[in-house]
Amino acid sequence: MLKQRILTALVLVPLAIASILFLPTPWFSWVLLGIMLIGAWEWAGLTGVQQPPYRLLFAASLGLLLIGLRLYGMQGAHTVIMIGVAWWVMAVILLPYYQRTDLPEHRWQLPLRLVMFLVLGSAWTAYTLLHQLNPEYVLYLVMLSIMADTAAYFSGKAFGKNKLAPELSPGKTREGLLGGLVGVALLALLAGWYFGQSVMAIVYFVLLSLVTALVSVVGDLFISMIKRESGAKDSGWILPGHGGILDRIDSHIATAPVFTLGLLWWQGLLS
Repeated sequence: MLKQRILTALVLVPLAIASILFLPTPWFSWVLLGIMLIGAWEWAGLTGVQQPPYRLLFAASLGLLLIGLRLYGMQGAHTVIMIGVAWWVMAVILLPYYQRTDLPEHRWQLPLRLVMFLVLGSAWTAYTLLHQLNPEYVLYLVMLSIMADTAAYFSGKAFGKNKLAPELSPGKTREGLLGGLVGVALLALLAGWYFGQSVMAIVYFVLLSLVTALVSVVGDLFISMIKRESGAKDSGWILPGHGGILDRIDSHIATAPVFTLGLLWWQGLLS
């Protein structure tokens, strides 16, 4: 399993970096759309849509919506992103109250299917706009999620005592979360210096990054909730050693709307 994870990462990481930095935004958005469609296919399976034709129809519906948005010049993109941010704010409030019960597994299937369009749609829209601003911002955002997760893992291993969300992810601890935030703060300081920002802009950039890191944890927990409700360990099998696409992008789909909206708001103040 570890060998598979390493080999998959060695293939995917260079491809991801090259796609982010060297593809023009229209091409990047199409590649990202393909990833989101695979995520939609997996999401359908996790929410009880098992027949391949219906899962294909489910994913195609998302694809048609996003293609329409792209072809019409991304009109309404800011509204889509703001709605996505509103959803993640709601998730922050509601997820702590989640409890696994003996109720039928299909209790949340219909609303979760509808939420897919909002979550994956707003993430795709946010990443496309962010790439238009600067592809390096996209790379930074990906690094932010990885840093939050990696630093939290090692901090949790070393100091973790208090569970963060035992119903959803027994391995996550509050100490790990704090370690992740420290790692993200350091990364944000370096990135602010790299982007040549002023002192005030760096302060805002660090604060935005910390908020985004918190939301990345929520994204991880939300996908964990969907898998727990469906009784699945992984969202899929397409990535050897890693599971499915949703297993890899769970935190990224949450961070994109929040970070992009925060960056657009700050640039709006300066313009």
